[in-house]
Amino acid sequence: MLSVKDKGILLNIIDHCKRIEENLTGLDREKFDKDNNIKDSICFNILQIGELAKHLSDEFSAIFSKVPWRQIKGMRDVIAHGYGTIEWERVYRTATNDIKPLREYCEEIIKSQK
Repeated sequence: MLSVKDKGILLNIIDHCKRIEENLTGLDREKFDKDNNIKDSICFNILQIGELAKHLSDEFSAIFSKVPWRQIKGMRDVIAHGYGTIEWERVYRTATNDIKPLREYCEEIIKSQK
């Protein structure tokens, strides 16, 4: 059973995924590299997803382990603290390859719990 808290967190994660997907519309790597506002927006939303993931219950993370929650939290830390520099290739790859499947999985979880 999905707790009210975990469901709320998933809904927020979905919202941040959608924001990233909106930013990616019509955006290729060259445009991404040149647009600091887009890069900032995508980083902010990835950071928010990672922060939200840190608040999911341990039970939830164990049951719905298809997503690499630990790596999502780690990506948040890399963006938040910089650790020297942000690897824009990694951010772009995460945004273009991982966000849509994450959103879809979170949506599946919510639908399956009704």
